[in-house]
Amino acid sequence: MPNSNHPLVDSLRRAAELGAVYDMPVRDFEQSGWVNALSLFQEDDQRLQDIVAALGKAFLGTENQHLAASGFIIAYLTRVVYPLIAQYVLENRVIDVSLGNLDFHTKGQGFDATALGQPRFAALPDDPDASHSDTEIVPDEAVLYARLKEQLFDANFGLLIPALCRSAKASEKVSWNAVAASCAHVFYWLYELTDRKEDVMRHAEGLFTDETSPMYQQVRMELLEHEGKKGYFARRAGCCLYWKVREDDIYCAGCVILSDEDQDTRFRKLIVAQT
Repeated sequence: MPNSNHPLVDSLRRAAELGAVYDMPVRDFEQSGWVNALSLFQEDDQRLQDIVAALGKAFLGTENQHLAASGFIIAYLTRVVYPLIAQYVLENRVIDVSLGNLDFHTKGQGFDATALGQPRFAALPDDPDASHSDTEIVPDEAVLYARLKEQLFDANFGLLIPALCRSAKASEKVSWNAVAASCAHVFYWLYELTDRKEDVMRHAEGLFTDETSPMYQQVRMELLEHEGKKGYFARRAGCCLYWKVREDDIYCAGCVILSDEDQDTRFRKLIVAQT
């Protein structure tokens, strides 16, 4: 399907004005080299293990399976969670990012692109494209939020993480910590980059205080003010090991390893850097 003249493609491109990570293309079926995510994560453990190991060696310089798996899921999270949450917050749309609808473009032993198989999405009845054939209309915001959780957890990471644990010796706890961290990063940046600050905080609060969500109490989002400027930051309850896969070996600003005082110092520096 051409990546134009489609309501989801249009709204993804609007989000991409904030940064390329908020966009997700639709697969070009005339291009070769694509592999379906469901097939990879559910049917080919050996290939997945090889891909994770190759990423660890090539980009992280490690043969440690836990670190390689952490690096893989962090890279994957950026490609999926940013567009998914941005569409939910900014457009009241939930993209179909189920593994069966995600494809990776292969390059050597790794991937160089992630795409949707079909541009399907859930939306509210007042969506301007409610009548489109790729739109699933849901009755209210509560059901739309339920769709978000289904896409994020049941249809994606709830399948991906067990596959990584099984084939690539990933840590289940660290992997879910990385999911929580990535979700928090999206809310942080949407607060910084848009004027929808109340919506951002409302949706973040809803996700991290929902007892039915795997993200429950994994993150405390807090609004901090410094030198007349505000930032929306995450205090994390678990470590994603990102500091282990960074060249500068630096903790995330809200890492659980740091004290609240150390986190506050880093948060204030981020506020200054963003102004």
